[in-house]
Amino acid sequence: MSDERFDDRQFWLPALYQEQWVPMVRLAALLISPAHPDLAGAELLVRDELVVMYRDDPTFHSWDHVVSALRANVTTAARGVHLDDTAIRDRSQQGTAAGISGDPAPRHSARPEDPDGSSELLWALAGLPHRLRDVLVIKLYAGTRLAETADALGATRKVVRRRRDRALAELCRICDRSDGDELEEALQEQLKQAGDRLQPGDFRAEVLDLARSARQRRSHWGQRLFVVLVLVAALAAGYGLSWLWTMPGDQADPSSSGAVTADGQAPEPSGSTAISTQEGVEVFYLGRSDGLLYREIRNLPNVGDRLNTAVTAVLSVAPLDPEYTSSWSGGQVNAASLHGDRITLDLSQSAFAGFHSQHQEETAIQQLVYAATAAVDNGENRWVRILVDGSPNLPLIGKPQADFKRGGASVLGPMWVDSPLAGATASGGLLTISGLVRSSLAAPSWQLYSVSQRKAVAKGTVATGSQHSPWTAWQQEVPLPETAGEYQVILTIGRQQAIKTITVK
Repeated sequence: MSDERFDDRQFWLPALYQEQWVPMVRLAALLISPAHPDLAGAELLVRDELVVMYRDDPTFHSWDHVVSALRANVTTAARGVHLDDTAIRDRSQQGTAAGISGDPAPRHSARPEDPDGSSELLWALAGLPHRLRDVLVIKLYAGTRLAETADALGATRKVVRRRRDRALAELCRICDRSDGDELEEALQEQLKQAGDRLQPGDFRAEVLDLARSARQRRSHWGQRLFVVLVLVAALAAGYGLSWLWTMPGDQADPSSSGAVTADGQAPEPSGSTAISTQEGVEVFYLGRSDGLLYREIRNLPNVGDRLNTAVTAVLSVAPLDPEYTSSWSGGQVNAASLHGDRITLDLSQSAFAGFHSQHQEETAIQQLVYAATAAVDNGENRWVRILVDGSPNLPLIGKPQADFKRGGASVLGPMWVDSPLAGATASGGLLTISGLVRSSLAAPSWQLYSVSQRKAVAKGTVATGSQHSPWTAWQQEVPLPETAGEYQVILTIGRQQAIKTITVK
């Protein structure tokens, strides 16, 4: 599948089924029980994970990201249905003695034939704790690299490497073997044979029907949810606008938001319910045309606290604006903490896999620095330390002589548009557009351009507000036409343009 279609679920769902249905079902069956693969259970598991992915409609930045997300979801789901192979063996023996089949699903299950003990390793593997056996199943059967295995398991490369070594050592002990490499090669062959014996059925129509039903069910209760989301969006917009129009003495840096306690943790709300969403999170991207930093203010699922949420978003949340891109292409945040004026970010090795030059890595680090310092407020005075699985030795850069700080005006785009976000939907009335512009530049002009009519339907110059060097805040209310359709909000300063496409209902 071409990477141009990975961000549209109408395309990636059937393509993902076509490409990954058989290998994922086989992988799920082996994860559930390598010695007694349950094909029927694996088919239902992968079917449900495909439908859930479609329903949740996550943002992907590449086709590899789509596949790795499914692999990770299948791995997590399989952990909840690991079969007790000892119980299966006992039940099978009891059933045979009673003259009935001990196989819970004779049409689908495929217990390895073992006339000469050739599947000894699979039964030994099934007896290991799932955290150890999952590493070997994914790595050996799916043929994943260490970083991909780590992403599937939600662990670091160091942890995966340690679990692999422990698993092989335990298998050598159980099977009375001395050569771990030879054992690993033999186990890989046995897993391949066990997987090849599984022939998944055709669930394509069922997957697509369930996905369609999930979408329709959401549309029924979605009308009520839409009201809630509008309220949330209004609160977020109010938060953003109040922040934009603060006086210079109220906030040292307009690209900072959020708050943390003295120990670096985000404050918990009153009561026992944890925050499910972090609102107004600043995520920093690169302009495709100039490579400078731009931001999107997003409402995102909470990942522990505001700092972890912001850093995780930089690594794995794709921009809404097609004119933005990112140097990061996934990876894991092992830890993110604040102590005094230093923010420490420990990232997985896999996060750095896509870098090809020191300049690219340094630019990517600025994305993290701006997002992390914005998340903890008062960003100008913060240092950010980057670790790779606990090590200060960064790929391409090596061990930095000092921690990282914000790069200053030279790395920032000249104009940021905070509202509307690309792809937003509006319903008549007035649309508030807002953002920041460098203080040295004039106020941007704006126009509302009708895509269908191919002409501007309104235009003017934005009103500027408070100044926070090097920024000036701006805001404008734009009258929306009664005609529904697709429109572009175009902001212009000299030759610099920012275009946000919105839909008017």
